Amino acid sequence: MRKATAIVTRTGVVIVLAIFAAAALYPILFMFLTSFKTSVQYTNDPLALPPGFAYIQNFVAMFNSFNVPGLLLNTITYIALAAIISLTVSIPAAYALAKLRFPLRNLFFITIIASMVIPAITYIIPDYVLMSNLDLVDTLWSVVLLWATTSVPGSIFLLTSLMRGLPNDILEATRVDGANYLQLMIRIVIPISAPGIITITIFNVTSWWNDLLIPLVFLQSDVNKTLTVAVATIVGRYNTDYPLLLTGLFMASLPPILIYIFLQRYIRRGLVIGAIK
Repeated sequence: MRKATAIVTRTGVVIVLAIFAAAALYPILFMFLTSFKTSVQYTNDPLALPPGFAYIQNFVAMFNSFNVPGLLLNTITYIALAAIISLTVSIPAAYALAKLRFPLRNLFFITIIASMVIPAITYIIPDYVLMSNLDLVDTLWSVVLLWATTSVPGSIFLLTSLMRGLPNDILEATRVDGANYLQLMIRIVIPISAPGIITITIFNVTSWWNDLLIPLVFLQSDVNKTLTVAVATIVGRYNTDYPLLLTGLFMASLPPILIYIFLQRYIRRGLVIGAIK
């Protein structure tokens, strides 16, 4: 009886998970199939399968008309710089909050947590005024600095939980051997915390890749825009050419999907950061 109940329960769980997986994969599959259709074919039957996969004019149009390589290079450059700045600030700060004793430490940590609950949209006007006064509007640094700073609180919060589990014996032995703070970070803290650091970086990168608001507001020249912003402009310029629009959406969503597929083992390990000491 128990075995039969377990089988029924397992089957039910598998069915529910399969439904959720199908619901998540259907939009991606729909975009992929539609990208091989002409506008006329899509208008006649949006849900029909494409007659073949030889029609690649939508992809050609995206590369030629919207300069996808340049937009992709912009996006990767902005994300790389933001990730470097974010980790450079977050890792030492998290270690200090986790292992060092100093006045008002708990107040700093509570303030960081409190800043995470404030909606990012409320910062847009003050951020624009600040970037305008610094003459950084329509430059890469406006997006890079805003991405990096908005990701720091969450990164510090998660890394602090991870670094509280670092073995004190190893840290003390490294200090006794004469290692300074920078050497301690490079030799001990970062290698041991690597799974959590990689996981946080993956989450930040995918969030930045999908971000539309900040690049749309602060990047005004087409040459400086990100791929996500360029795809959004297709809606306004080609609002009737849905195959072209869905091709752009598929191309924009593909990199985060590949990141999750190839780095999922780091995500699984990082999701339990701070849970086991």
